[in-house]
Amino acid sequence: MNANKPPPRYQQLAELIRSEILSGRLKPGDHIPTEMEICEQQKVSRHTAREALRLLTAEGLLKRRKGSGSVVQAPQTPVFAQALGDFEAILQYARDAALVLQNTRRATKRDLQPFELSDDYVRFEGLRGLSGQEPLALTRIFALASISPDETTLTQLGTSLSEWIEQEHGVTVAKVTQRMEAIAVGAADSEQLNVKEGSPALRTLRRYRDQQGRIILLSESLHPAGRFAYEMELKRQH
Repeated sequence: MNANKPPPRYQQLAELIRSEILSGRLKPGDHIPTEMEICEQQKVSRHTAREALRLLTAEGLLKRRKGSGSVVQAPQTPVFAQALGDFEAILQYARDAALVLQNTRRATKRDLQPFELSDDYVRFEGLRGLSGQEPLALTRIFALASISPDETTLTQLGTSLSEWIEQEHGVTVAKVTQRMEAIAVGAADSEQLNVKEGSPALRTLRRYRDQQGRIILLSESLHPAGRFAYEMELKRQH
Protein backbone atom coordinates (compact mmCIF):
# COMPACT_ATOMS: atom_id res chain seq x y z
CA MET A 1 0.00 0.00 0.00
CA ASN A 2 1.35 3.42 -0.95
CA ALA A 3 0.96 5.72 2.08
CA ASN A 4 1.73 8.75 -0.11
CA LYS A 5 -1.05 8.05 -2.58
CA PRO A 6 -3.36 11.10 -2.71
CA PRO A 7 -7.03 10.67 -1.72
CA PRO A 8 -9.64 10.17 -4.46
CA ARG A 9 -10.52 13.27 -6.48
CA TYR A 10 -14.04 13.50 -5.03
CA GLN A 11 -12.60 13.61 -1.49
CA GLN A 12 -10.20 16.36 -2.51
CA LEU A 13 -13.09 18.31 -4.02
CA ALA A 14 -15.21 17.75 -0.90
CA GLU A 15 -12.37 19.03 1.28
CA LEU A 16 -12.07 22.16 -0.88
CA ILE A 17 -15.77 22.97 -0.45
CA ARG A 18 -15.71 21.96 3.23
CA SER A 19 -12.91 24.42 3.96
CA GLU A 20 -14.91 27.19 2.27
CA ILE A 21 -17.87 26.43 4.56
CA LEU A 22 -15.96 26.01 7.83
CA SER A 23 -13.91 29.14 7.19
CA GLY A 24 -17.10 31.18 6.76
CA ARG A 25 -16.46 32.12 3.15
CA LEU A 26 -19.58 30.13 2.31
CA LYS A 27 -22.33 30.93 4.82
CA PRO A 28 -25.53 29.09 5.82
CA GLY A 29 -28.15 29.69 3.14
CA ASP A 30 -25.62 30.29 0.34
CA HIS A 31 -26.14 28.31 -2.84
CA ILE A 32 -23.12 26.51 -4.21
CA PRO A 33 -22.52 25.84 -7.91
CA THR A 34 -24.47 23.06 -9.59
CA GLU A 35 -22.85 19.73 -10.50
CA MET A 36 -22.29 20.91 -14.07
CA GLU A 37 -20.82 24.22 -12.94
CA ILE A 38 -18.48 22.40 -10.56
CA CYS A 39 -17.42 20.11 -13.40
CA GLU A 40 -16.52 23.11 -15.57
CA GLN A 41 -14.80 25.09 -12.80
CA GLN A 42 -12.79 22.22 -11.29
CA LYS A 43 -12.27 20.15 -14.45
CA VAL A 44 -13.78 17.01 -12.91
CA SER A 45 -16.31 14.45 -14.06
CA ARG A 46 -20.02 14.56 -13.19
CA HIS A 47 -19.53 11.47 -11.01
CA THR A 48 -16.75 13.19 -9.02
CA ALA A 49 -18.85 16.30 -8.43
CA ARG A 50 -21.88 14.23 -7.40
CA GLU A 51 -19.86 12.12 -4.93
CA ALA A 52 -18.29 15.20 -3.35
CA LEU A 53 -21.71 16.80 -2.83
CA ARG A 54 -23.11 13.52 -1.49
CA LEU A 55 -20.29 13.34 1.07
CA LEU A 56 -20.87 16.90 2.28
CA THR A 57 -24.62 16.32 2.44
CA ALA A 58 -24.06 13.24 4.61
CA GLU A 59 -21.90 15.36 6.94
CA GLY A 60 -24.73 17.85 7.31
CA LEU A 61 -22.84 20.72 5.68
CA LEU A 62 -25.07 20.85 2.59
CA LYS A 63 -28.75 20.36 1.94
CA ARG A 64 -29.79 19.21 -1.51
CA ARG A 65 -32.92 20.97 -2.77
CA LYS A 66 -34.69 19.61 -5.79
CA GLY A 67 -34.64 22.13 -8.58
CA SER A 68 -32.42 24.63 -6.76
CA GLY A 69 -29.14 22.79 -6.20
CA SER A 70 -27.28 22.60 -2.90
CA VAL A 71 -27.50 25.06 -0.01
CA VAL A 72 -24.99 25.49 2.80
CA GLN A 73 -26.21 24.32 6.21
CA ALA A 74 -25.03 25.65 9.56
CA PRO A 75 -22.35 23.28 10.89
CA GLN A 76 -23.75 20.88 13.45
CA THR A 77 -22.55 20.66 17.05
CA PRO A 78 -18.92 19.56 16.90
CA VAL A 79 -18.34 15.93 17.75
CA PHE A 80 -16.12 15.27 20.75
CA ALA A 81 -13.68 12.58 19.64
CA GLN A 82 -11.91 10.25 22.04
CA ALA A 83 -9.30 7.62 21.36
CA LEU A 84 -10.51 4.08 21.98
CA GLY A 85 -8.54 1.83 24.29
CA ASP A 86 -6.46 4.68 25.70
CA PHE A 87 -6.81 5.11 29.48
CA GLU A 88 -5.14 8.54 29.39
CA ALA A 89 -7.76 9.67 26.84
CA ILE A 90 -10.52 8.59 29.23
CA LEU A 91 -8.97 10.75 31.93
CA GLN A 92 -8.57 13.68 29.52
CA TYR A 93 -12.25 13.47 28.52
CA ALA A 94 -13.21 13.71 32.20
CA ARG A 95 -10.95 16.75 32.58
CA ASP A 96 -12.12 18.59 29.45
CA ALA A 97 -15.85 17.82 29.36
CA ALA A 98 -17.16 19.48 32.52
CA LEU A 99 -19.86 17.71 34.54
CA VAL A 100 -22.77 19.90 35.65
CA LEU A 101 -24.40 18.05 38.54
CA GLN A 102 -28.18 17.84 38.71
CA ASN A 103 -28.74 15.23 41.39
CA THR A 104 -26.75 13.61 44.21
CA ARG A 105 -27.99 10.93 46.61
CA ARG A 106 -27.17 7.68 48.31
CA ALA A 107 -27.69 4.92 45.73
CA THR A 108 -30.68 2.66 46.38
CA LYS A 109 -30.86 -1.08 45.72
CA ARG A 110 -33.00 -0.26 42.69
CA ASP A 111 -30.27 2.08 41.38
CA LEU A 112 -27.57 -0.57 41.84
CA GLN A 113 -29.42 -3.64 40.59
CA PRO A 114 -28.89 -3.04 36.82
CA PHE A 115 -25.13 -2.81 37.40
CA GLU A 116 -24.93 -5.77 39.79
CA LEU A 117 -23.49 -3.58 42.54
CA SER A 118 -24.10 -4.43 46.18
CA ASP A 119 -21.86 -2.19 48.31
CA ASP A 120 -22.64 1.28 49.62
CA TYR A 121 -22.39 3.87 46.80
CA VAL A 122 -23.14 7.54 46.25
CA ARG A 123 -24.99 8.29 43.00
CA PHE A 124 -24.22 11.46 41.04
CA GLU A 125 -26.12 12.49 37.91
CA GLY A 126 -25.45 15.37 35.56
CA LEU A 127 -24.79 16.61 32.05
CA ARG A 128 -21.28 16.53 30.66
CA GLY A 129 -20.21 18.89 27.92
CA LEU A 130 -18.26 21.84 26.59
CA SER A 131 -19.20 25.41 27.36
CA GLY A 132 -21.85 26.92 25.08
CA GLN A 133 -22.74 23.67 23.31
CA GLU A 134 -25.44 21.03 23.54
CA PRO A 135 -24.59 18.46 26.24
CA LEU A 136 -22.26 15.70 25.09
CA ALA A 137 -23.71 13.18 27.48
CA LEU A 138 -26.00 12.44 30.38
CA THR A 139 -23.73 10.82 32.97
CA ARG A 140 -24.48 8.79 36.09
CA ILE A 141 -21.61 8.03 38.45
CA PHE A 142 -21.59 5.56 41.32
CA ALA A 143 -18.70 6.08 43.75
CA LEU A 144 -17.94 3.81 46.68
CA ALA A 145 -19.30 5.78 49.64
CA SER A 146 -16.21 5.34 51.81
CA ILE A 147 -14.03 7.16 49.26
CA SER A 148 -16.61 9.34 47.52
CA PRO A 149 -16.23 13.13 47.42
CA ASP A 150 -19.06 15.37 48.53
CA GLU A 151 -21.03 17.28 45.93
CA THR A 152 -19.07 20.51 46.38
CA THR A 153 -15.73 18.76 45.95
CA LEU A 154 -16.90 16.93 42.83
CA THR A 155 -18.09 20.13 41.14
CA GLN A 156 -14.75 21.82 41.81
CA LEU A 157 -12.47 19.02 40.64
CA GLY A 158 -9.80 20.08 38.18
CA THR A 159 -9.08 16.44 37.39
CA SER A 160 -10.99 13.20 36.85
CA LEU A 161 -12.81 11.58 39.77
CA SER A 162 -10.67 8.44 39.52
CA GLU A 163 -7.51 10.56 39.77
CA TRP A 164 -8.93 12.39 42.80
CA ILE A 165 -9.68 9.07 44.52
CA GLU A 166 -6.11 7.90 43.90
CA GLN A 167 -4.61 11.14 45.18
CA GLU A 168 -6.96 11.67 48.14
CA HIS A 169 -7.38 8.10 49.37
CA GLY A 170 -4.35 6.28 47.97
CA VAL A 171 -6.59 3.74 46.22
CA THR A 172 -5.07 2.67 42.91
CA VAL A 173 -7.26 2.13 39.85
CA ALA A 174 -5.79 -1.13 38.60
CA LYS A 175 -8.28 -1.93 35.84
CA VAL A 176 -10.98 -0.21 33.82
CA THR A 177 -13.46 -2.18 31.74
CA GLN A 178 -15.57 -0.38 29.17
CA ARG A 179 -18.72 -1.54 27.40
CA MET A 180 -20.35 0.33 24.51
CA GLU A 181 -23.71 -0.24 22.89
CA ALA A 182 -26.23 1.58 20.73
CA ILE A 183 -29.54 2.33 22.44
CA ALA A 184 -32.71 4.37 21.98
CA VAL A 185 -33.01 7.30 24.41
CA GLY A 186 -35.87 7.00 26.90
CA ALA A 187 -38.43 9.72 27.63
CA ALA A 188 -36.87 11.12 30.83
CA ASP A 189 -33.33 11.13 29.44
CA SER A 190 -34.43 12.67 26.13
CA GLU A 191 -35.69 15.79 27.91
CA GLN A 192 -32.35 16.36 29.62
CA LEU A 193 -30.36 15.77 26.43
CA ASN A 194 -32.71 17.89 24.30
CA VAL A 195 -33.36 15.10 21.78
CA LYS A 196 -36.49 13.25 20.73
CA GLU A 197 -37.55 10.16 22.64
CA GLY A 198 -36.27 7.08 20.82
CA SER A 199 -33.34 8.94 19.27
CA PRO A 200 -30.17 6.85 18.84
CA ALA A 201 -27.40 7.22 21.40
CA LEU A 202 -24.15 5.56 22.36
CA ARG A 203 -24.16 4.13 25.89
CA THR A 204 -20.77 3.71 27.54
CA LEU A 205 -20.41 1.84 30.80
CA ARG A 206 -17.10 1.94 32.67
CA ARG A 207 -16.16 -0.04 35.77
CA TYR A 208 -13.07 1.08 37.70
CA ARG A 209 -11.55 -1.65 39.92
CA ASP A 210 -8.90 -1.40 42.58
CA GLN A 211 -6.10 -3.90 43.12
CA GLN A 212 -8.45 -6.15 45.12
CA GLY A 213 -10.96 -6.23 42.26
CA ARG A 214 -13.57 -4.06 44.00
CA ILE A 215 -15.61 -1.74 41.80
CA ILE A 216 -14.77 1.58 43.41
CA LEU A 217 -16.28 3.68 40.65
CA LEU A 218 -18.81 3.08 37.88
CA SER A 219 -19.95 5.54 35.24
CA GLU A 220 -22.77 5.29 32.72
CA SER A 221 -22.97 7.88 29.93
CA LEU A 222 -25.52 8.37 27.16
CA HIS A 223 -24.10 10.22 24.14
CA PRO A 224 -26.69 11.37 21.58
CA ALA A 225 -25.83 10.55 17.97
CA GLY A 226 -23.64 13.19 16.35
CA ARG A 227 -22.19 14.64 19.56
CA PHE A 228 -19.48 12.13 20.43
CA ALA A 229 -17.23 9.69 18.61
CA TYR A 230 -14.56 7.14 19.39
CA GLU A 231 -11.46 6.93 17.24
CA MET A 232 -9.24 3.89 16.80
CA GLU A 233 -5.90 3.75 15.05
CA LEU A 234 -5.06 0.44 13.39
CA LYS A 235 -1.48 -0.20 12.34
CA ARG A 236 -0.46 -2.77 9.78
CA GLN A 237 1.94 -5.38 11.17
CA HIS A 238 4.83 -6.18 8.87
